[in-house]
Amino acid sequence: MNWGVKIFLTLLLFVIIAVGTGIYMVSNDHDSLIEEDYYEKGLEYDSTYNHKTNVAELNLEPDLKVDSGYLVIQFKELNNKGKIILRRESDSSQDLDLPFSTDAKAYRLPVSNLSAGRWNVQINWKSQKGIPLLFEKSVYIP
Repeated sequence: MNWGVKIFLTLLLFVIIAVGTGIYMVSNDHDSLIEEDYYEKGLEYDSTYNHKTNVAELNLEPDLKVDSGYLVIQFKELNNKGKIILRRESDSSQDLDLPFSTDAKAYRLPVSNLSAGRWNVQINWKSQKGIPLLFEKSVYIP
């Protein structure tokens, strides 16, 4: 085998590997985005920031703790109604979006059916005066 054939076979092998890698990358296209609608959320960031600021300015930060198989959310006001979003960074198929309503200051969410680990909790609700509020915190569920 002369050197011309060796160069040709080397280039052919390189092209086959490059094309195979390209086909593999296209066929296994998996975006690992946290949010599917990240662009729309980016456009609404001012509103989100204002809702988070409202919590701090009005001193309405709820306390979160995990106790006896429940996520206990202790609000500062009565009559809370809104939405709780539980996000699992390691597996987005476990994410939950739950509406809630409570007349008391405390709300208990059962977490015994959730897998153990770190969860990001986002609470969207309105104050008694109708001011939109947003609170985010990470909790560890044993």
